[in-house]
Amino acid sequence: MTLLARKHVGNVVVALVALVLLAAGAFWLRARLRAEANPGPPNILIISLCSVRADHMSCYGYPRETTPNFERLAREAIIFDHAITQWPKTVPGFTAIMTGKYGHTTGVMRVTPFQHLDDRHETLAETLGAHGYETGAFISTPVLNPQTNVLQGFETVEEVYRLRRDLSYIAATQRAIRWLQQPREAPFFAWVHYNNAHQPYYPVGVWPRMFVDDEFYDATRRWIPVNEEPLRLDLPPMRHPYAEQVNRPDIGGVHRSAVLKQNPNELAYYIAQYDASIRSADEMAGDVLEEARRLGLLDNTIVVVVGDHGESLGDHDYYFAHGRLPYNDCARVPLLIRPAGGTKATRVRVPVAVFGLAPTLLELAGIQPPAEMEATSLLPVVHGDETAPLVFMESGYQLDYTLSVWEGRWKLIHIPSPIDRLWTKGSEYELYNLERDPGELRNLYETRPAVATRLRQKLEQWSAPWIEAAYNTVGTSNVQLDEEMRERLRALGYLP
Repeated sequence: MTLLARKHVGNVVVALVALVLLAAGAFWLRARLRAEANPGPPNILIISLCSVRADHMSCYGYPRETTPNFERLAREAIIFDHAITQWPKTVPGFTAIMTGKYGHTTGVMRVTPFQHLDDRHETLAETLGAHGYETGAFISTPVLNPQTNVLQGFETVEEVYRLRRDLSYIAATQRAIRWLQQPREAPFFAWVHYNNAHQPYYPVGVWPRMFVDDEFYDATRRWIPVNEEPLRLDLPPMRHPYAEQVNRPDIGGVHRSAVLKQNPNELAYYIAQYDASIRSADEMAGDVLEEARRLGLLDNTIVVVVGDHGESLGDHDYYFAHGRLPYNDCARVPLLIRPAGGTKATRVRVPVAVFGLAPTLLELAGIQPPAEMEATSLLPVVHGDETAPLVFMESGYQLDYTLSVWEGRWKLIHIPSPIDRLWTKGSEYELYNLERDPGELRNLYETRPAVATRLRQKLEQWSAPWIEAAYNTVGTSNVQLDEEMRERLRALGYLP
């Protein structure tokens, strides 16, 4: 090789080395700037959805495009296919999520109004606040009013439900965005709650009839009566503490609080409105997510989408309500966790307990969960632990309320109350293979005795230490609601 050629090659090598060093330096600089822009522990953003069934979200495979924004989020998230609420009512459900404790432990269970979380129970917001987090809650449902004490630990609480209903959902978005835009040196924990899909369904911000008469609209679905009067039941000879809830006319027909102005008896129309309401919440949550992305927050923010409970849409002859029956239409909820910076889309197919969210977020933030938390982190299951824990749920309005347990594809339900059995299959125990019977229509308790016996023993072992005391807990509290709050609860069907 000539001297000129060697010199040329040397120049090329030097140039390449310089380019590599320049690229490495640029990469290092970007990493340094990113680290400087996002110091310390991750931010946490929870977007919660009232009354939303996982199986009515397009990010879970539903054919209607109800959740395009959550679909985009799911591409960078962990998707839990079978997330089970610990109580399918709003206040008990969120109390479990925020404390990592069961309803029988906190005493917040059975009914939504007048429930109060005692100060001795530490919430996720309190734990994060004690570790330097700024906390803000933007709540569009009156049932999560400050009197419940579920919001303890939040420095900023925006009670946007005090606005007109259509404005409250918009205000939850706008005020959450304004709060995210504030300059801060500490990490933040933000909770934005959307009540759009709670009956009577109210799709704000989208075309209300977007799913009416589409290819999935079945106008032949049977017509259903509107029940104006309470159900007539022979209650026990006592002043039953939940008589109003037990006699609610949402079995076999539509409760008057859920009646829609158009097509009030047509099941397909209610479902179309419900789906549009989910799309409405998705659109508003999408604005929050887009602003967080524009602000550059998502590289250091854990984003969660979670439901408090589902909704019965005529399943098991139960219409546009939740809490009374233990079936998956109300028990199975959405749960997506996008770690800071995102991850490869991952699906967890085993059942998980939703209240495991609190210890999971604390673990991701590098914080030791409070010792009294009953929930365990979901991360072992995410990482492929085959020994997934059993999942338990409480439900119902009776003193002898209903208990359920999930183990893989199997689900066992215990219904001790004869009154509750009027609404179910009439059997004290029900066993379902959810892979073959997702609608929970065929009770296998008598035909699969080995599975039934094993799960019954596990359910009894779990409940034995506390069940007697829980039966005697009526759930009385000193919560006093003003007439404005009572009227808002009546509009949502919580009060007669």
